[in-house]
Amino acid sequence: MKSNIKKENQTKMQKLFPEYYGQKVILKDHDYMIDFDPDEFHKTVGAEKLTYDEYLDIQMKSSHEVRAYFKTCYYNIPLGFKGRIERRTKNNICFERIFVEGMFPDGVCFDGKEEHVWMSNTEFEEYEIGDCVSFFAEVYRYVKTSNGKQIDFALRNPENIKRIKPYELPSDKESFLQGISRIVCDNCYLNEHCNKTYCIRKS
Repeated sequence: MKSNIKKENQTKMQKLFPEYYGQKVILKDHDYMIDFDPDEFHKTVGAEKLTYDEYLDIQMKSSHEVRAYFKTCYYNIPLGFKGRIERRTKNNICFERIFVEGMFPDGVCFDGKEEHVWMSNTEFEEYEIGDCVSFFAEVYRYVKTSNGKQIDFALRNPENIKRIKPYELPSDKESFLQGISRIVCDNCYLNEHCNKTYCIRKS
């Protein structure tokens, strides 16, 4: 029975995306983003028991539910992270929120935030609840199973950790205004002609 289901999934994927199947291609749609690269499949933590077709199917079903800014960093260039330690367990810590800074290959920078991010306690042993820190970390993909299978993104292997002052973290108001500014820029009729640094609409 299971083999029949796997064959049906494989047939479905091959019919839907015959030109991308098994290729180093990322397909973007308004509803989903699917990474067809087999190498990315094998690098995904927790995907060892999945077939390639199950991996593609999970991406299509859960693409819009992932941590979007970690995902953007994964496929581009992460520059750094900042956060306030909210909780601690024996092996892990939780950040109230992580502020993300990154850059696209064309040099345009982006920033954003992710809420309630858990990381390994390794390298954070000397820090306490309430401490604010900046650091660099590797963004990785993994299979999340807490609410059905999803492909999500997280942080690991932190380095260059530094304690910072609370005022160095953007406030909720600043983050909100930055988000509004990005929406305005993304929908501006001059978007394709702008360097995203100086607003040519005001010149």
